[in-house]
Amino acid sequence: MGGTLATLELADLAAACDVLHAACAHDRAALVAEEKLFGASPRGLPKAIAARKGGILVGVAATCGDRVRVLAVHPAARGEGIGGQLLAACEAEIWQNAARRARLLDEPGNYLAPGIDLTNKDTIAWLERKGYVCRDKHTNLLVDVKHNAKVTEARFAEMVERCAQRGYHVRRATRADSEALSASISMGFGGAWPFEIERALAAEPPGVFVAWRAGRPAAFAAHDGNNQGLGWFGPAGTWPEHRGQGLGEALLVGCLLDIAADHATAEIAWIGPRDFYEKAVGVTGERTFAVMTKDSPFKRATIPPL
Repeated sequence: MGGTLATLELADLAAACDVLHAACAHDRAALVAEEKLFGASPRGLPKAIAARKGGILVGVAATCGDRVRVLAVHPAARGEGIGGQLLAACEAEIWQNAARRARLLDEPGNYLAPGIDLTNKDTIAWLERKGYVCRDKHTNLLVDVKHNAKVTEARFAEMVERCAQRGYHVRRATRADSEALSASISMGFGGAWPFEIERALAAEPPGVFVAWRAGRPAAFAAHDGNNQGLGWFGPAGTWPEHRGQGLGEALLVGCLLDIAADHATAEIAWIGPRDFYEKAVGVTGERTFAVMTKDSPFKRATIPPL
């Protein structure tokens, strides 16, 4: 029973894709395998782990910071304790970094999903047996971008013109905008968003749209800065003094038109104002995720007062 664990190497990527394709029925993990197993996040590079049985790769995992970024075991190798081995190895790495709590999948800047899909009941039950609990839930929205009267080039052009009449210049960002845009987003919003914007800007064409006023960004929206190639929208934001001008809606439609070139559906992750998306482009479906966490079994040493 069990397998042999070792560091997962980039040379294992093709075999890892096969494992993820077979194992992940609820997420398109195989399509972003390199990004999840080897790609950086604002916290740095992950530790990727391979599980082999008889020399054959049967399981993979990756952890970074306090997150288990991905964990999968080929269905043919399940029931032998390999998933538990991988999870324990990830937790050991997390506890070694002195994290107070481990979380699944939702690493800022490089996440496979906001948590475990609620339809993936077997995995949630398995994690609960391993000591994990659901701390929160998040929802992603699905939007039709192929046959949607609100996602058209004509409507986008009208919205851009309306913004121009209000003194805003809406356009696709270029790599030359990177420094100014990242600095503004860092100061105005922070978190992992500047990292995701940088990655979206590196695409061809850049997956970022910005509304400018007086040479400064007033609003921005991006797609595929995370889960590159899956058609995920976000992050997006409008500076408070520029809200209510239709900028967010225009930038959203610009991004969704990009996504429509390769996908029938766009996924809007970690939604905030649901009503905004319902009105702006309509919603055709949704996915809800459980944020699964486990507290560290180790207590931090108490430092006596001076």
